[in-house]
Amino acid sequence: MAEDKLAAQLSARRPSRRLAASLLRRLSRASLATFVLLYILAVHLIGLLTFTRGFLLTRLSIPHVAPAYDATSLPPITPTHSKAVVLVIDALRTDFISPHHPTPPSPYHHGILSVPAELTAARSSHSVIFNAYSDPPTSTMQRIKGLTTGSLPTFIDVGNNFASVAIEEDSLVAQAQAAERRVVFMGDDTWVNLFPTSFAEAHPYDSFNVEDLHSVDDGVIEHLFPYLAPENQTRWDVLIGHCLGVDHVGHRVGPERETMRAKLKQMDDVVRRVVELIDDDTLLVVLGDHGMDSKGNHGGDSELEVAAATWIYSKGAPIAHDVAAVAPEVAASLPTYLFPGASASIRHIEQIDLVPSLSLLLGLPIPFNSLGSVIPELFASSLDRLAAATASNAAQVSRYLDAYGDTDVTNGVRALRSAAMPAQSVAAVLEDRLVTSTALSHLRTQWAEFSLPLIGLGLAVLGLSIPALLGLYVGVRNGGPQWDVYARLALDTALTAAVVLGSVAGTVAGAYTREPLAAIKAFLVAGALVSEAVLAAPLVVTRPRLPSLSSLPIQRAIGPALLIIHAISFASNSFIMWEDRVVLFLLSTIPIIHLAQALTAPTATMRLRILGLSAAILVLVRLVGAVTVCREEQQPYCTVTFYAGSLPVAPRWALFSALPLALALLPRAVAITLSLSKSFSGPARVYIGIAWRAVIVLSAAHWTLEYLEQWEGLQPQAVPFARLARLWSARIALGATLGALPYLWATSGLCIEVVRTPDQTGQEKAVEVYGFANAFGSTYVLFLLIPFALVHLVSPPAGQVVLCAQLVVVLLYLESTDTHRDAILMTRSFASSSAAAGPGAFEPGTGDAIVRPKFTDAVPLVLLGHLAFFATGHQAVLSSIQWKAAFVGFETVTLPFAPALVALNTWGPLALAALAIPLLACWNVSPRPQASVPVLAHALQMALAFALCHAVTTFAAAASAAWLRRHLMVWKVFAPRYMLAAVTLVVVDAALVVAVGVGLRMTSWKVWRTFKSTSV
Repeated sequence: MAEDKLAAQLSARRPSRRLAASLLRRLSRASLATFVLLYILAVHLIGLLTFTRGFLLTRLSIPHVAPAYDATSLPPITPTHSKAVVLVIDALRTDFISPHHPTPPSPYHHGILSVPAELTAARSSHSVIFNAYSDPPTSTMQRIKGLTTGSLPTFIDVGNNFASVAIEEDSLVAQAQAAERRVVFMGDDTWVNLFPTSFAEAHPYDSFNVEDLHSVDDGVIEHLFPYLAPENQTRWDVLIGHCLGVDHVGHRVGPERETMRAKLKQMDDVVRRVVELIDDDTLLVVLGDHGMDSKGNHGGDSELEVAAATWIYSKGAPIAHDVAAVAPEVAASLPTYLFPGASASIRHIEQIDLVPSLSLLLGLPIPFNSLGSVIPELFASSLDRLAAATASNAAQVSRYLDAYGDTDVTNGVRALRSAAMPAQSVAAVLEDRLVTSTALSHLRTQWAEFSLPLIGLGLAVLGLSIPALLGLYVGVRNGGPQWDVYARLALDTALTAAVVLGSVAGTVAGAYTREPLAAIKAFLVAGALVSEAVLAAPLVVTRPRLPSLSSLPIQRAIGPALLIIHAISFASNSFIMWEDRVVLFLLSTIPIIHLAQALTAPTATMRLRILGLSAAILVLVRLVGAVTVCREEQQPYCTVTFYAGSLPVAPRWALFSALPLALALLPRAVAITLSLSKSFSGPARVYIGIAWRAVIVLSAAHWTLEYLEQWEGLQPQAVPFARLARLWSARIALGATLGALPYLWATSGLCIEVVRTPDQTGQEKAVEVYGFANAFGSTYVLFLLIPFALVHLVSPPAGQVVLCAQLVVVLLYLESTDTHRDAILMTRSFASSSAAAGPGAFEPGTGDAIVRPKFTDAVPLVLLGHLAFFATGHQAVLSSIQWKAAFVGFETVTLPFAPALVALNTWGPLALAALAIPLLACWNVSPRPQASVPVLAHALQMALAFALCHAVTTFAAAASAAWLRRHLMVWKVFAPRYMLAAVTLVVVDAALVVAVGVGLRMTSWKVWRTFKSTSV
């Protein structure tokens, strides 16, 4: 009976296994290689999503709402104002309105928006200026959330900045609406996305077109002043305007330009007019949602980015009281802020302190989730009023802590309370402020609630992918031309086990939680873990020969050693801060070793060739490493070379280099490289010399015109022409890159030329095929030039120069690697006293004629991708994102192109390195008519090695961030580096799928069509 039951179970399982095996058997070798890489992408996505859900959880939002005031529940203090005008000037930094300017002051942004300082000096009891600390990430959506709810942002929220979702928690806007106050809005459309049904009237404008400096501000002005007219005063109670011009000028040209002066002068005129039109019962608040760094960018947590200006003004009732007159101990405890370079300090507050303060001034309940503290100056008309305000604030924060449920924080705050404390006393005020500030400090330290089970599962999936990749790499390498036999068997076993055990896990999770989504998640995570374990099992069971690093020659050991060093460096915040220098050092090591080993080559020609190529690579790598942007932590030991000093504009050396490189030097370098194997033939001449050259020239012209458009020496009447030419040069280049170049490559033949030369008797000689020896490599290079042109288009001039150098380094490295392999073949020939199998010959299964690529061959391309990422103006910080790329070829933000172009600008150099990987397998490998060549096997082997390198670094970044999750630098250093590594891993995996599944597959088909030579 038991045997019959077991047989039934086995027979039930066999069909699924037979189906999986049948599907894998039907796949061609090329499809199987693509499937292997898709599997790797899938398990990495599962691991990254699981870890990210545990590590970057959103802040706990309590769905409670503070009860409205009524006849039985009166406000704790008498409101001073019934109406308010809140004018948000995006990226208004503290020094833009402060009376105390840095030395020397800037003529472009200091003393321009001067009305706050003037009124503070003239009417000190009615006007007060603050430096407001805006919690990072300093992007607009997060700061609007903080300004309206009083809550802390979370790091992962920055991903929603392109597509804001509605705020569902309690907020100032919601409280005003509940109190039947009419809230009217105009300006940045982010507000309407966050509060879709809260405004009585709204006039939103597109917020992401940083090329447009005036439309949003003009729209605010158009609607703001009619509402302030006496006849329209009853149409609103709270008027919110959000101007974007200052922020867009910062992104466009930086703060040190005449454009910024003109924009701040416009804002000064607007504020002056608002001051004139408001009545005595209206409170005016002018503030920046965040600051901007010296280049006009924001998003991170540098001092200039978090320094947001805040000015509060009352025409009628005094609101800037002398705290020292009623509570000197409280006044002594109030923090001040000294702006860098300034001679005097100003009062410092948390930006979220505005939420409880404005609520009480307007007679509204403090939003339930608010963690801000009331600003004492606004309530210190008497000690009783100040004590009532702070007591109400402390009670509200205590209610939130009780609902939050963190007993450690709640007990710690309760311990601050004194049982016998007079209610209306200075000591009570100090105690209440200590309660609110301590609660904020504890919760800011926590920032997010970590899920250790999800973190552990994510790390397990990511960690197990490393031995799984290594197992696949070893199996493909040892399988030779028959690699597919191992791959089919391994995947069949792994996927069958994953489906069976994953189904069990999913069923258990679904039965326990009764949630289908939980069952699916459990199935995916368990399936990924089981499949990885099966693929890694041969490393333990069969114990294939994996030589130790100490037993390997230095040429082979250096790759794994550099990878391990790079991974270990993620455990140190200092090494992450200086990773651009670390990568430069690691990459420079490889050509130096090649230089040292060059003299071991068997012939003088090879020795000279290796010396020359290694020296050229070293020089170019060092030059690329000299192009950089600096993290805040690198100052003052770092000099920005990617931009022109502190301005976010291209340096002149890049402007003068980009066009000549695109017009002549880079196409010529590619042509010379192909000419070495006589492969600059067939379609290569037209493709490289005309089509591709025209595309990259247009790309360089686009950025040159972008510079000229902002050049102060350009005549005003020429600006529209420059803008139009810039727009269409980008559009033509984009269209040609996505349409014409792929069509030309797909429909063209191999880069070969058939030559028949008659002899003296008039008889034709045997046919000569120029380019035959590099038919695979030259054809694939033409494919690589397509994504290169796309990344080149979205990169500023300095980035274009770096990308050109990256491409040249790739070509030099291919020639260097090929020379090393020729030296190995020649040495083998000498050792066997038989030179019959020369370079380029191949006999399946012998392995004597083609040198099998080694793991170390992939490492330089991995490091080159990282170096190019840093050298194209990026760092592992949000403020280095180059938002201008979103407008290449477009006048406004156009979804989905805008985020795609920014992503291409950011991760393009890393993707290009991955797309170049198949060249390590097919460069200077000759087709074998009517026979097979192990190009596909070697390409898959190199792709697995490349993916393995990035899997190791991503796992190291994730493990370091998880282990140091309570570290002071976790959100400043470790979390951003993990996010960069996570996205990079996905990009690289996807690029490898395209490289092998599209580029190499099409190249192999072209070779088979011409020579009937099969890539195996």
